[in-house]
Amino acid sequence: MKLIACSLLVLALPFAVARADHPHGPPPQAAFDACAKSKSGDACSVTLHDHTLAGVCVTAHDTTALVCRPAHPPGPPPEAIDACHGRSAGDTCSVSHGDRTLEGTCAQHPDGGPLACRPSAPPHP
Repeated sequence: MKLIACSLLVLALPFAVARADHPHGPPPQAAFDACAKSKSGDACSVTLHDHTLAGVCVTAHDTTALVCRPAHPPGPPPEAIDACHGRSAGDTCSVSHGDRTLEGTCAQHPDGGPLACRPSAPPHP
């Protein structure tokens, strides 16, 4: 059960950090802190919820501040992909494992990849 919760959390993290490219909200402060003494294009790493992601410093949307964006975010777990099979981006979805169900929305990562169920809120381990 922890494996699926952690996998879904890892899926959600790149979406959160990738928000640097979109006006939906600010990236987490840790992503800004990771590039505080860097310049655009420098390698960086950011630790979010006990997961460290390697990335590159880029200018955050609508600001001059740099933010660490994962270079190659991990792919979604198979359960998240299966939950969106036959659905479209924006459709509601849920991923179940054991006695736990996480509600979310089908979405594609900004860098491509398969449509997968992105949890509405990070899972609690």
